Amino acid sequence: MKRLLLSLSVLLAGPAVASAADLPPRAAPVLPLPAAPAVSWSGWYLGAHGAWLGDSGEAVRTDAAGVAPAALPARAGLRASGLGGGAQVGYLWQVGEVVAGLEADLSALDVGQGRSSLGVDGPFALRTDLSSQLRWFGTLKGRVGLVLPSLAPFVASSLVYVTGGLATAQIEHQGAITVVPPGVGPAARRTGWRPGFVVGAGAEHRLTPSLSLTSETLYYKLADETLTLARAGDRVGYRFKNDGWISRIGLNVRF
Repeated sequence: MKRLLLSLSVLLAGPAVASAADLPPRAAPVLPLPAAPAVSWSGWYLGAHGAWLGDSGEAVRTDAAGVAPAALPARAGLRASGLGGGAQVGYLWQVGEVVAGLEADLSALDVGQGRSSLGVDGPFALRTDLSSQLRWFGTLKGRVGLVLPSLAPFVASSLVYVTGGLATAQIEHQGAITVVPPGVGPAARRTGWRPGFVVGAGAEHRLTPSLSLTSETLYYKLADETLTLARAGDRVGYRFKNDGWISRIGLNVRF
């Protein structure tokens, strides 16, 4: 009887063992990799930039006394552009995907233009010379933007923002009227810092945790300045206007 029971057990267990042998091997459980730490934009930064500035300056005659208005230009275009460079410093705060901050910057430039025109006042020929020269340009502005996923293989993350604030520029405005003959006439020159404002947009890309590439374009408008060219009883006034665009590209180092 024992032999009979043992034989039946072997016969019943055989197919189950064969089926188990045919099952594919079970894969080992895969543990999730830890997420890469998010790149934070908060903190101080310092950087340098190159700049291009295009100024749409002009001089507009406001009045004339003792001089025939027809002998003077009513308007002189002083449009000019040039390259320069400078530095910036700022601080950013990040809350979620929103980043806000303040930045101050200063650019050294040499952007200027002069215009000359000829006219006749009675027996005299008049030459009017008007010029505008911009040498320094600075801003103090705020900005707010959003953090975006990487826009390029070598970029950890990107920040796209809008910006605006105060502007100031050192500009020399000059005007002179030369009488031929005898070669003298009213003249005036003034050099100083003109206030204004800027608005624009830009983007910043994190190349490494401490190094980022930045670029922005701003529209600026500076306060007008009026020069009065006076000599004896002759007096001529010109109002100088300066506005235009400045584009910058640079590198920031974060602390």
